[in-house]
Amino acid sequence: LVVVGRRASRGKRKALPDRSLAECVRGDFQGLCQAEAHKGIPLVYLDTAATAQKPKAVLEALMDSYAHAANVHRGNYAFAERATAAFESARSSVAKLIGAASDEIVFTSGATDAINLVAESWGSANLSPGDEVVVTIMEHHSNIVPWQFACKRTGAILKYVGLTSEGTLDLQELSSILSPKTKLVSLTHVSNVLGCRTPVKEVADAAHAVGAKVLLDACQSVPHLKLDVTQLDVDFLVASGHKMYGPTGIGFLWARHDVLKAMPPWKGGGEMIEEVTMEASTFAAVPARFEAGTPPITQAVGLGAACEYLMKLGMDTVEAYEEELARYLYDQISKIEDVEVYGPDPSR
Repeated sequence: LVVVGRRASRGKRKALPDRSLAECVRGDFQGLCQAEAHKGIPLVYLDTAATAQKPKAVLEALMDSYAHAANVHRGNYAFAERATAAFESARSSVAKLIGAASDEIVFTSGATDAINLVAESWGSANLSPGDEVVVTIMEHHSNIVPWQFACKRTGAILKYVGLTSEGTLDLQELSSILSPKTKLVSLTHVSNVLGCRTPVKEVADAAHAVGAKVLLDACQSVPHLKLDVTQLDVDFLVASGHKMYGPTGIGFLWARHDVLKAMPPWKGGGEMIEEVTMEASTFAAVPARFEAGTPPITQAVGLGAACEYLMKLGMDTVEAYEEELARYLYDQISKIEDVEVYGPDPSR
């Protein structure tokens, strides 16, 4: 939803929709408990698409992790065992939230890092001169620039799909672009600008019909919608922890196990190896193969706590409440003089 305007007509303010969920969770967020943003100005936070506030459960998990600091997967003393268990439990929580298996979750520094991982590892192994990568014009830069790099490196061609007049993905144009040359379609699930949802299953079916893989940028959907990667039928999915009530510096890549297994390592170092000699190295099984060096342990623990927090709320509940708020916002803004609303009706 994008709003462009010059002046607002003044009228009687109408009551907001039922705020039961907001009232239930507001106390979980320390920053949102203050009454004013500035003197005389009530606090309203509307920037969750950029980064979300952190609930107490996440802050407590972060503090507990730092209070018992240790590295993971390399020690047999109490703190190390505790850290490893918490780290892997976080991986399981992420997997549970999106309906995946835990060994299909690769921790990254964020969605940008996850997309770059796919572009470098999968892209280098699967893209050749003349192949095509398809993205949409509503993508975040993080889902454009890595593919520009990959295409320049491999000789592949980057193509863009436009939007309809309503601000939704132009499926007809997508159909005309897809061909046996298409190796990957990479697109957002929910636009951070227009707020529209991409018909993922329809896109995935069309892409798979020509032999292409599908990467889904789910930064704006994982914290807001109930997702199941098996139903979405995509090949890759990425998200950032800080947009789903977790800490910064952490995100994840999900991919089907057979896809991950076929991908070469991206970064080299400790943890991602199986055996190292002076002549050569062999590499660990996935997901460790893609987690070189000491991982963001505490950040992962915080992300796991955020996933548990969302699942405790219930993603059906979250989705229904946000749809109600979106409908209210859209209806009220549409009544303001000299304002043009970009993007589709909230039902889309």
